[in-house]
Amino acid sequence: MSIGTARLETAPAGGTTPAGGTTRAHTLTLWAGRSAVSIGGLHIAFFAVKARPQWAGWLSGELHGVTDPDLHAEAVRLFWALPGGFAVPLILLGLLLARMARTGQEVPRYVGWVLAGWVALDGWILAPSGFPLGLVPAALLILASRARRS
Repeated sequence: MSIGTARLETAPAGGTTPAGGTTRAHTLTLWAGRSAVSIGGLHIAFFAVKARPQWAGWLSGELHGVTDPDLHAEAVRLFWALPGGFAVPLILLGLLLARMARTGQEVPRYVGWVLAGWVALDGWILAPSGFPLGLVPAALLILASRARRS
């Protein structure tokens, strides 16, 4: 068992655990992971098209030692939207959540709340944006946590 995680009881074919609970927490966690992977994938797909003209510059080192960000404002903005952004870590989090759900591990309660706080703050700072979509996996994780406690 890892730090901050506990094992969920495995449900038999009838859909309830030996203690009488349901697999609702498992299902919610699995869908939280799937939605996080989807959001990250959509983010990459959207910005990969928009950033295509910048790829050659990025790979040639155009942003190495940039002292005047205004000179390369578009390249810097798109860098932080795509390779330097949150999409890859969000996909990794989603894959981890899905694996934890499949292996019966419990996701710590704080993960859903921290994710919700982060996307709410960033959505407020950068509105309009896609940040509010992050509330979907956060809400699913919070609901899964509540389902485990009931």
